[in-house]
Amino acid sequence: MITIGWAERCEALKKRWEKMKTHIEINAGNLIHNLSRFRELTSGKKMMLVVKGNAYGHGLKEIVSITRNLDFIHYYAVDSVEEALIVKETDDTKKILVIGWTDEEGLNRLIRLGIEMVVPSPDYLKQAAAAAKSCGIKAKVHLKVETGTARMGMSPEEAETLIKNCLTHRKPDYPELEIVGFYSHFANIEDTTDHSYAQTQLEIFTDLIKRLGPLSNGLLKHFSCSASALLFPKTHFDIVRIGISAYGFWPSKPTYVSYLEQKKPALELKPVLSWYAAAAQVKNLEAGAGIGYGLTYRTFSPSRFIVVPVGYYDGYDRKLSGSAVIIVNGVKAPVRGRVCMNMFMAEVTHIPGVKAGDRVTLIGASGKEVVSADHLGEWAGTINYEIISRINPLIPRVVV
Repeated sequence: MITIGWAERCEALKKRWEKMKTHIEINAGNLIHNLSRFRELTSGKKMMLVVKGNAYGHGLKEIVSITRNLDFIHYYAVDSVEEALIVKETDDTKKILVIGWTDEEGLNRLIRLGIEMVVPSPDYLKQAAAAAKSCGIKAKVHLKVETGTARMGMSPEEAETLIKNCLTHRKPDYPELEIVGFYSHFANIEDTTDHSYAQTQLEIFTDLIKRLGPLSNGLLKHFSCSASALLFPKTHFDIVRIGISAYGFWPSKPTYVSYLEQKKPALELKPVLSWYAAAAQVKNLEAGAGIGYGLTYRTFSPSRFIVVPVGYYDGYDRKLSGSAVIIVNGVKAPVRGRVCMNMFMAEVTHIPGVKAGDRVTLIGASGKEVVSADHLGEWAGTINYEIISRINPLIPRVVV
């Protein structure tokens, strides 16, 4: 019997991936590095890893599989029942919190599975209680407190009343429910270096904790996103929620500037995701040739182009038309013409020896060049969150 070594196996897999039309590579080591750094920065606090939106486009099963053995991750936060089911199938040892809105049917499914849910209003609390009663199972809930974002959430006064009525009465309201904790979310902490509004939100939240007194001691309190976990230890409370930065991204430039201004320890966040494709075709074009729909670009001289079999259906934004660059054989190449539904074109006149099947880097490093999700966000007029979370979930994710 012939035994194939690990190095040979990896090399064989790599050759297979490079022949794919397009694929995403997920770097397990970089993910663990980022999470470990946050554990250090938050002085060993419990962690809630946010994996909503297909783990910010990285692949829900892949990310949970990588992190399932990290004992400092106590929760996964997802948006929907469907995401919760995928997480539970992949790792049934950690708690799951659904932080998005759930309809009546979804509530019943969550309760039966023992998955925790967010309650954003007193009316929704009644729905959750009714669902729990019909299931004959006690539902575990987190109250969402509105502190200034104007999204889902109840007022601090409503939260205070509900908690007191459920925890102090001899015959508590809603005995079908167990209030596990309460939390809130910042509105503009990533958008500015002036954090006065965030401080006001934090004061509202801490004032609620003070008014609850000893009642809050047994409840899980959480308020930190990636940005606040980086900048303000006061927001860490009982557990920290880490989202975008787990995947190797600074939440924003203002967050990075604020971090530097506070003279905090040096922090390297390593991108977890790389996106590759294969050059589908090489085309030699004469001067004056039109490129793509609308003929929005014409060649100035005899030119060489490649067709990349990725388009806006795959998550490569149409707004990248004529503004983005990719990397071909270690050299940057400009996107020309409009991005189509399933393909786009790039000029490689300046890159010798390009042939069909060559590996193309859409996000990631190749040679000395790098194209990041931050770059794509700037070119498309959006943020790194949107770039990565909109990558088509049907594209294969490969853990490396």
